Amino acid sequence: MALIVVATTFLPSIPVFANLRGNTAPTATEDYLKGNRDYNADLVWNSLDTDAQSRLTAQGGSRDGLQQQMDAAKQKGVQLAEMSYIGGKALPDGTSMQFYLVGIRQQAGSSSIDYQPYMFTLDRDGKIAKVQ
Repeated sequence: MALIVVATTFLPSIPVFANLRGNTAPTATEDYLKGNRDYNADLVWNSLDTDAQSRLTAQGGSRDGLQQQMDAAKQKGVQLAEMSYIGGKALPDGTSMQFYLVGIRQQAGSSSIDYQPYMFTLDRDGKIAKVQ
């Protein structure tokens, strides 16, 4: 708990973090993560911009294929256990970068959570162009 208080107190004073906006999380990123949490490919697919959907399709991907991958992950017990919005930064070209810390549980019932940073690039319409 003390680490969270320290982080929220001092991170804004560090130049790299000072420009992050801790406003409300964008709908597209929330839908993407909720879709992963709930094994709902429609939410994930619809959060992507048309270019990202086209790239996935060109690589042999589809909404149905995504659902199959999610169903397989669910069967294995892989679970998105936590998602924390860190903040975002509007870019001069009208796009934005959004930052999250995501906790993934590899097995159902396990208390072990693997935390990973997620960085989203949103297009001018607020849809996800890239996930890193």
